[in-house]
Amino acid sequence: MTQKRAVRTRALVLAAAAEEFAAHGYNGTTLLNVVERTSMTKGALYGHFSSKEELAAALIEEAGDELIARAERRLEGTAALLSLRETMLDLTRHLRRDPLARSALRLAVEAPQLDRRALGLVERISLSLTRAVARAHAENRVTSRFPPEAVARLLMTVFFEIPHPAPRNDADAARRFDDLWEAASGPRGGPDMA
Repeated sequence: MTQKRAVRTRALVLAAAAEEFAAHGYNGTTLLNVVERTSMTKGALYGHFSSKEELAAALIEEAGDELIARAERRLEGTAALLSLRETMLDLTRHLRRDPLARSALRLAVEAPQLDRRALGLVERISLSLTRAVARAHAENRVTSRFPPEAVARLLMTVFFEIPHPAPRNDADAARRFDDLWEAASGPRGGPDMA
């Protein structure tokens, strides 16, 4: 009985924290906000999570695993472009409906140091989308001037409002700008921005 109650309490804390982090971000959320949302004592919360960092890391880990699984799933026997489209729709739908997923993604962007995986949540989703874009290009025999990485970043930005990972330097930022501008406006032989 006690173990079931502990599991329920932990789930309640995670759900309340997810709502707070999704609405206010990492810096705008305090453990007191979470305690107030759950109507439990600080001691009950601290019995499960010793700090805001630990709570945020748990959300990224648990809800992030579901996001990664959704991004990596492949519809066997389905055309690559259709599979990519369905994956984007599924991820978008999941993020709209699940505050844990929304908070995990927001936290992974705002506080990437809390994501303890070798590759962070955002990078893993982006890598999966990059592979899906490459597969769609190959299957449809599309000769794209845009590398799959640029298309995946564009998808992440448009669908999830994530300008992440941040450019490594000015040259990387300039290349990304040029790729996205060309993708959005089409090849037009305008002024050379190099």
